[in-house]
Amino acid sequence: MSTGFRFVTNCRLCGSSDLESVLTLEASALGDQYLPKGAGAKSASLIPFGVNRCNKCGNFQTVTATEMEHYRHCLTRPASVNTILSKSYRDSVPRLIELTNLVASDLVLEIGSNDGLFASFFAEKGFRCLGIDPALNLVASAEELGVPTVAEFFTASLAEKIVAEHGSAKVIVANFVVANVDDLDDFIAGVVKVLAPDGVFTMETNYVSDIVSELLVETLVHEHLSYFSVVSLSAYLERHGLELFEVQRMPSKGGSLRCLIQHKNSKYAVGQSVLDAEDYENATGLFLSSAWGKLSQTFAHAKSSAAAFCEQRFSNGIVGYGTSDGATTLIYQLGIGQYLQALIDDDPYRQNLESPGFGIPTVSREEIFMNPPKARTCLILAPQYVKQIFEKNTEAQKLKVAFAKVWPQVEVLPTSGWLGAKI
Repeated sequence: MSTGFRFVTNCRLCGSSDLESVLTLEASALGDQYLPKGAGAKSASLIPFGVNRCNKCGNFQTVTATEMEHYRHCLTRPASVNTILSKSYRDSVPRLIELTNLVASDLVLEIGSNDGLFASFFAEKGFRCLGIDPALNLVASAEELGVPTVAEFFTASLAEKIVAEHGSAKVIVANFVVANVDDLDDFIAGVVKVLAPDGVFTMETNYVSDIVSELLVETLVHEHLSYFSVVSLSAYLERHGLELFEVQRMPSKGGSLRCLIQHKNSKYAVGQSVLDAEDYENATGLFLSSAWGKLSQTFAHAKSSAAAFCEQRFSNGIVGYGTSDGATTLIYQLGIGQYLQALIDDDPYRQNLESPGFGIPTVSREEIFMNPPKARTCLILAPQYVKQIFEKNTEAQKLKVAFAKVWPQVEVLPTSGWLGAKI
């Protein structure tokens, strides 16, 4: 399976060609391209991987951009399978309703609506909703939840059509999608067209400050084209006639940024949270090349220790737990693909497939952790969910299956007592 890509030579936000590498990684396959057996997963293209910083506006972005057509079939349903994320989304709905004085006739537009779960929280309260998502396989799921969905990429031209057919949107939601957009100028122009004069555009995105400080490896995937800061995002939106008036740091996906945006000089004053965030980013050295040094060093150490660990345990069978985009990043960057006989995922939607590049079969845990187990070592490839995965597999542990996390270092669970306090 071949995936096209291009090298990005200009800043996606300001257009500057003054880009500097801050992180270089091994080329890898596109993270979420799991396919049925024999459908070409093993022939996945290897795409150069790394992060550049714009020396003009401070934006961070991947060195390449891939073709967007892979979004036509999406296996990832984050809110539906992640109870923490879905609760965060549901809890945000009352505030948005109150903030915008939303009434039933107002339109709530979700861009990147996936299977419609978040928009359905508005629909179940009687509000008029519309979803936009290119994934043809998820449209039926969204519409079952009461969210009519347009199976297209959001663009300025589509925005004009939405306004003509549905009117302007009082609330626009875009959660974990804006960072995946290559042509941001066209995307934001569409937001400007469809957002009501007194409307609010709310977006949640991975926060670059948390990525570098918390070593959020699962965020480093080809699909994430931009890694936003408040400084760079605020300046970019202003050039498009929009205004960032409130930001919140959220725990979603290890550390994210929730932004409330309006037409410039609309209803709300720019809050202290925006000013505080900009001061914090500048004061902590976020825009220095050295900010990414810890990530680079951690990758180097984790790779060498993971290889040694797998060599030691390979004869008794090794499986991985997790099939996300981030799991693909770990498999390639740690060089462990050749050691894994299977990948476990609890979502049936992601089972009975093959992983991109290595063609590792994806299975249920029941298929591996029978008595006796088919593998004696399980590498947890979802760093944010190590505790949950470990605790839900107590039966496998009774069968003497060893569970180990692989990031930021290889460590068999539970943690060794040697790590206790010094006397």
